[in-house]
Amino acid sequence: MVLDLFTLAAIPTAIGASEAVHQQRLLDEEAESEERQAPFYLDVFCDAQSSKRDEVHDAIVVLKDGKLRFWPKDAHTKLPKKDPNGGPAPHPFTGFYLPFPTEDLPHRPVPAPPVLGLVTTVPGSPDIKGKSRSEKPKLNWIYADKDTRELRYGPRVEARKHVIGPWDWTEDDEQGLTLNDEECLVAVEEEEGGYGWAVYWDEDDDRLKGRGIAKKHRVLRCSLERRLVEDNRRKFEVE
Repeated sequence: MVLDLFTLAAIPTAIGASEAVHQQRLLDEEAESEERQAPFYLDVFCDAQSSKRDEVHDAIVVLKDGKLRFWPKDAHTKLPKKDPNGGPAPHPFTGFYLPFPTEDLPHRPVPAPPVLGLVTTVPGSPDIKGKSRSEKPKLNWIYADKDTRELRYGPRVEARKHVIGPWDWTEDDEQGLTLNDEECLVAVEEEEGGYGWAVYWDEDDDRLKGRGIAKKHRVLRCSLERRLVEDNRRKFEVE
């Protein structure tokens, strides 16, 4: 059989494309492993030399007002305490790693490692009697606001406008939460009183001085450490 020059030229391209698809599949499988999809809470470790350290250290990360915030833990349940103003306890971050949909990342080359995203359950919508429905828990994506550097949660259509990852864990113990391969998350005191701390992304590792936040608010370095959820049998629905 005689192959023309165009056919010969196409063979390496076809082989390369096939290998690219294969490598992408392997990367996707690694990102979707059972270990990475095991649900966990986020506890806070803070050793900053500050009089405010105890307001942050050993807190738990919760969802409140569209943002990730720090909240004191109940000593017995290890979950968020009730709201001091008489309201219910806020919803704890309860999430896992999940590749962000590739269709929302059209400019990434192939093969390329999938962007490992981070999702969390969100409070269920109450029914007409005020009780939470028993439907599958909804999942939102965690992202760093590209302008303010706040850590927020929301559906994919909103998250994709901001920094959606890659999220991961520290290599030595698979416990500390990382963004862009760094433990670069800090506590920012937006309001005084012990319940006004929020999670921010300190991309430049300068305690947000370059963004002017440190001039207005106290900023403490901390580590967010995952604690596996004991009962993780429920299924989820990603928004």
